[in-house]
Amino acid sequence: MISEFCLIKQKIFRIMKSILLLPLCFLLCMNITHAQTPQFSLKVSNIKSLATLRIAFYKKENSFPDQNKFEFGKEVKPSKTGEVLLTWNDIPVGEYALAIYQDSNGNKKLDTNLVGYPKEPFGFSQNIKPKFSAPNFAECKIVFNNQNNTFFIKLID
Repeated sequence: MISEFCLIKQKIFRIMKSILLLPLCFLLCMNITHAQTPQFSLKVSNIKSLATLRIAFYKKENSFPDQNKFEFGKEVKPSKTGEVLLTWNDIPVGEYALAIYQDSNGNKKLDTNLVGYPKEPFGFSQNIKPKFSAPNFAECKIVFNNQNNTFFIKLID
């Protein structure tokens, strides 16, 4: 009888231990997942004013560099002219092409001249300098992951 009671007690103890370990395992998995998301860093240079920088992140299937068809965007008011380092912790790992412009007049759009060339400072990932047309996704593609997480764009004015 006593040995039967001990066996039941041991089984109950194992069940309770399992129940208590499940939430702990879940929390540890959440923490590991969060730790695997690298910080995205973008160094922007040749900033001539404190006007808002608008950065568009395009995936391959988006219409790069159409102003209205990007995956997601970021807006940043630079704290100084020259060069700034921008960082985000909410960018999913993946392949992107970036288009950036400085909204000098605050109208939330890239102003262009009669032939379509930007009148405001702009740039692309891989520092592609367009000659006769906008670059394509492949030319500007960056791969963001744990090993590759810092990128540079020099604004063209």
